[in-house]
Amino acid sequence: MLKKAAAFILVLAILLSGTSAYAMKEQQLILHMDGKQITYKAPPVTIKLNGKVLNSDVPAVIIDDRTLVPIRVITESTGADVQWDGQNYEVTINTGDKRVKLKINSSEMDINGKKVALEVPAKLINDRTMVPVRAITEVLGLEVGWDHSTYTVLLTSPGASILGLEYDSEKDAVVLKTTGSAMHRTMFLQEPDRLVIDFLNTVFRSETNRIEVGRGNIIRVRASQFEVNPNISRVVIDLTSPSGYSIDYDENKKQIEIKTVNTVNGIYFDDEHKDRRKLVVEATSRLDFETMTLQKPDRIVVDMFNTRLGNMKDSSVAIGRDGVRSIRFSQFEENTVRAVIELDHALQYNIESSEKGLEVLIDGLPLSAIEYVGTGWKTGTLTIDAKKRVEYDVEYDKDEKTITIKIPDRDAFIEEGEVYINNGVVERIVSTPYASSKKAGFIVVYLKEEARYKVTSSERAREIVLELSAVPSLYQDTLIVIDPGHGGEDPGASHNGVKEKDINLDVSHRLRALLEELGFRTLMIREKDTFVDLYERAAIANAANADLYISVHSNAHETDSSICGVETLYYPSEKSETDNRDNYTLAKIIQQALLAELKTIDRGVIPRPNLVVTRETKMPAVIAELGFITNGQERALLLTEEYRQRCAQALANGIVRYVNDILLTND
Repeated sequence: MLKKAAAFILVLAILLSGTSAYAMKEQQLILHMDGKQITYKAPPVTIKLNGKVLNSDVPAVIIDDRTLVPIRVITESTGADVQWDGQNYEVTINTGDKRVKLKINSSEMDINGKKVALEVPAKLINDRTMVPVRAITEVLGLEVGWDHSTYTVLLTSPGASILGLEYDSEKDAVVLKTTGSAMHRTMFLQEPDRLVIDFLNTVFRSETNRIEVGRGNIIRVRASQFEVNPNISRVVIDLTSPSGYSIDYDENKKQIEIKTVNTVNGIYFDDEHKDRRKLVVEATSRLDFETMTLQKPDRIVVDMFNTRLGNMKDSSVAIGRDGVRSIRFSQFEENTVRAVIELDHALQYNIESSEKGLEVLIDGLPLSAIEYVGTGWKTGTLTIDAKKRVEYDVEYDKDEKTITIKIPDRDAFIEEGEVYINNGVVERIVSTPYASSKKAGFIVVYLKEEARYKVTSSERAREIVLELSAVPSLYQDTLIVIDPGHGGEDPGASHNGVKEKDINLDVSHRLRALLEELGFRTLMIREKDTFVDLYERAAIANAANADLYISVHSNAHETDSSICGVETLYYPSEKSETDNRDNYTLAKIIQQALLAELKTIDRGVIPRPNLVVTRETKMPAVIAELGFITNGQERALLLTEEYRQRCAQALANGIVRYVNDILLTND
């Protein structure tokens, strides 16, 4: 350690020394710095990273015997992300494990919340952020050297060998076994979608160079030695769709882990500008999100899908001003981050999305006469307080996707303004006071998609109340319980590293999404890898007064790996004097749907009187066995995203048929 420290001090002494500067031919530059124009005379400084010259429109310079280098050129060459805040003259660098903030002319930098002193502050030179070379090498983990003969700063990323390539299904991560950490740079290519990662100063020594994954949004992974002198290993991840990603190094396991979900790197509340109070979410990519407003207490909820918290932990931050009590965020589900803005009272808000996250803009008090309460993602109640009893008309324009409430009363209380809702039903509400030319005031509700409404107030009322729903009407009152079999300490069947509980949960999430798109209400017995007692599963469904119960399973055979196919299990209620359910019909329809979609072996509809979840439930219930993980061919299919989606689609098809042919007919 002492030898390394001494060597580093020696290199710095060479870098910081100006005595040999005039041994080489000088260059003369006009620099704009600190609001002044100065004439700079010194030999040109070259920057090399792993042997390659880094070119920039603003070269490295020596100011006050310290070498300053252009930050963006170096960070982008090493794969780090750099962002510039022009209002605060601040640059932020994200390296994956470090979040660094540098302010122009500040004598310190912030690394993951810790203040670190700088020998010389960062400077804005010719509109480019320049930082001392020592600072940038510490942040990026680069080794620094000096070639006196050519006046060159030599930057070298740590060298490593890639020894193995594999896919970790537990973490949903591509794993590179290495001899040490490696810097990287990335690019995203389309048609087809793929993430390309170049690991700098690395030698690819893995015997495996290709993996067929078929899980999540990853199709396959390819890797090879892309360049030599300097050595660059390239990993290409073929994707089903564009995606964010995270790249982390596990020091203990000596492995690089690549995940292709979006990663949230920062969530904070910004109220420096009173007219732009906002919750800022910094992420690796554009976020797919939904919002809703809730009351008692008032709060704004933002769910971000296919997203995980990066190096952050679930947290709550007290605000206590401007109507905002606090913000809290958490990994709500495995791939869903939830942010909640807790309010003292209802506030207007709007969301602006970008390629690197989103901002929730909080604009102030809403119009006092208009109140919209989200009762679900696609349902809500609109209340308009006219302050006096009025007559009104309601019109729905299907083409324009608007609902217009017309109030032909000069004295009705209608404010002028706009309320942003931006949930699954309503985009915004525009209020226009009484105009003599139109002989009415108007409230126009702009919908996200086609929706139904129901006026629940009387024809003449002080409070006009509308219930809105974008849920298809046919199934909106039907509740389907989805039970992913096993979970937590109970893995179910396991074979060749494949655990039944994981397949069950994945198919169940897909089934829920399909059913909710059709308008069904759903209830998941478990949404994560947790253990739920069998009797508790049935009790949850019974307490919810569900209409159907579908338990999702995968099968296994202890001795015969050739056995494959699908089967559906049910409780033989026809043999019970007290059980009036028609479980057999549901099982038969589900089995037929599985066979039609999956084109596999029919193992039949099987009565099983002693299975707790189908015996103790009070609604029609079945257990769907989707295939055998002990059969090589069927296991390979179940490991692919495409086949699991087909399993979910088959179950959805069966549920729809049963509801249409049996439940709705009986009603």
